[in-house]
Amino acid sequence: MKDSILYIKRALAALGVAAVSAAAWAAPAISVKASADSTVMVMGDLNRLHVTVDIPEALASSAQLVDFPMLTPGAEYISFNGVDVVASDSTVTHEAGHSRLDFDFTVQAFDPGTVTLPPFAVLGAPGADTAFSNVVTFKVLPVDVDSLETIHPMESVVSAQSRWYDYIPDWLLWTLLGIAVCAGLTWAWFRFRRHQETAELRRTPPVPPYELAITRLSALRSRNLAESGHEKEYYTELVDILRQYLQGRFGIYAMEMTSTQIVKALRSNPETRMTADEMRAVLSMAAFVKFAKVRPLPDDNIRAFSRAQSFVEQTKPAPEPEPGADGNTDNQPSNKK
Repeated sequence: MKDSILYIKRALAALGVAAVSAAAWAAPAISVKASADSTVMVMGDLNRLHVTVDIPEALASSAQLVDFPMLTPGAEYISFNGVDVVASDSTVTHEAGHSRLDFDFTVQAFDPGTVTLPPFAVLGAPGADTAFSNVVTFKVLPVDVDSLETIHPMESVVSAQSRWYDYIPDWLLWTLLGIAVCAGLTWAWFRFRRHQETAELRRTPPVPPYELAITRLSALRSRNLAESGHEKEYYTELVDILRQYLQGRFGIYAMEMTSTQIVKALRSNPETRMTADEMRAVLSMAAFVKFAKVRPLPDDNIRAFSRAQSFVEQTKPAPEPEPGADGNTDNQPSNKK
């Protein structure tokens, strides 16, 4: 009897170990690897940085890429931990229940020394562990300055090269130039008159930036783009509304700026310093959706919209005080004698 009980206990322990091993084998794992074409580069030269993310298909829709330096359309570069990202590209391949995201970043460095990039991070799901890549280090060499040791001989005297217009008399050139100037001034005058008449006929007061942003946000919500699977169009329109609002409200030319430059401009403005993180979160989520092809959760879409709306509400202009609200009116009699 004792031998039977001992045998049963050993069998249950073996089954428990096997179950734990099976669960550990079945748990989805995310792999992030980073590498560079060369670890030594000269100031101003281009180098390519490669980041590969292997992720199970079940986590592909909920994965979040943390601080990947994706270059937005129209931007020339992004400052990223001591280097400038001048170009970025990404591809996605699906195979055997896994998705592979390949990112290629073209970088430049202009300060000699050692540059260490932090590991790239991927969050598989809310509450799950974050997967990190290895650390990539560049050694940036200074450019050799040319000295005066090499002295080249002077070139011999050469005759000036003549062209066909050298044979045209000066008086003819001046006459043609005067005719062109008169024609241009006449055309500009008629254009100005027509524009002035059209403006007087169609003059309408411009819509304030705050009212325009609120109207466009309401219209975007009513279209239900994110709910119907058009997340990229949804975030493109949402970011466009915020960029236009920043330009009209604060004079920040956000339509021509990268996400990093926008956040930097907001933090340097006393009126928007407290709400810069709201804008940064919306821009980061939009970059993940548009360029990393990450599909956000419904809660992420709602949160991004709420943050955009909160940013507009918190930065709207204060209402102008009504006449006489401070107790002083123009019609009050003066106490001076």
